[in-house]
Amino acid sequence: MKSAEGLHIFDNCSKYEDTMEQKGSHIKERKLIVSVILRAVKDYIDGNNPQKIGRLREHGQDHELSQLQKNSRSARFWIYEERNAEYIFSFEKCCEVISVSPERIRRGLNQLIQTNYRIPNPKLSQLV
Repeated sequence: MKSAEGLHIFDNCSKYEDTMEQKGSHIKERKLIVSVILRAVKDYIDGNNPQKIGRLREHGQDHELSQLQKNSRSARFWIYEERNAEYIFSFEKCCEVISVSPERIRRGLNQLIQTNYRIPNPKLSQLV
């Protein structure tokens, strides 16, 4: 099994969100950015989860499956492909604002998908 180094970033985002009240200004904006990043991560993970996709197909939930795939494609584009660091809500800029490495999040996502969703840290399963 590959190292779980990249997956710790999700735990760090959650800890960041929990301790943000201790920081100075712009707390609400940073909380929003953390929430946006976590939502994109969840959408991307859900859209690549064969168990989740299988359950939706099995229960004939075509609309939900379509929405899941649409959200996953959108999240993938934002996280991996959109490289406009000047855009205030780009993935890169959002990560910069909360002092998180965008590459580390990407590595963590890739690793999670490659290891078939085996999460080494039980606290992370709450985020997925």
